[in-house]
Amino acid sequence: MLVHQTLSLSDCDIKFAASEGSFSGYGSVFGVLDSKNDIIMPGAYAEVLKSGGGVPVYVNHGWLRGELPVGMWADLKEDDRGLYGQAGLVMQMPSAVNAYWGMKSGLVTGLSVAIIPDSKATERRSDGARVIHRIKAMKEISVVTEPANGESRIVDVKFKDELDQVETVRDFERLLRDVGAFDQAAAKLLTAKARDLFAQRDVGDEEAQTKAADDINAAFLIAARGIRVPQ
Repeated sequence: MLVHQTLSLSDCDIKFAASEGSFSGYGSVFGVLDSKNDIIMPGAYAEVLKSGGGVPVYVNHGWLRGELPVGMWADLKEDDRGLYGQAGLVMQMPSAVNAYWGMKSGLVTGLSVAIIPDSKATERRSDGARVIHRIKAMKEISVVTEPANGESRIVDVKFKDELDQVETVRDFERLLRDVGAFDQAAAKLLTAKARDLFAQRDVGDEEAQTKAADDINAAFLIAARGIRVPQ
């Protein structure tokens, strides 16, 4: 059974290298109860790491949709904290560029490893959490834009109604100003994305228009997930 452990970038201790598209960090952290109620224990990756080789980088687990990887993880190893490695993105691919700058600007929320636990080396605690001691396979480690915690989901709900009213780039810019929580670089990036998507919506067929409208909403929510919503 495929399992995803999703962590916020702050938990992954991401560090960017001097060369564009390269970074290092933790693709998985031990002893952390994730959103799927799983805990991966030290030593869980020992067997799969023996095979060597790189592990692909995807965006939002794109391999499940038949998408190409955007880079590779190399030199993966376990330490006391988790699974640490170096990653390099193929910066000639637009999706890799988006992922890289999304990470650097804070628009991307975290990393998520796709694994298959060994059912013979798992246990269920009294509180319902599943403890994973050994992993049979590691499919990939994705850059993800899905919420990493409860606050992120609150933001999605809070701005949904406002997003439903966005019909033009000017509407989108007004919404950014109303939210008031984006820095200049993030606002500029989002506005450029929205302008491109609105152009696609206006010239495409009905299916393309619907997809573009959904992408506009997603672009805003991806950024908004980093905002702490006042209670």
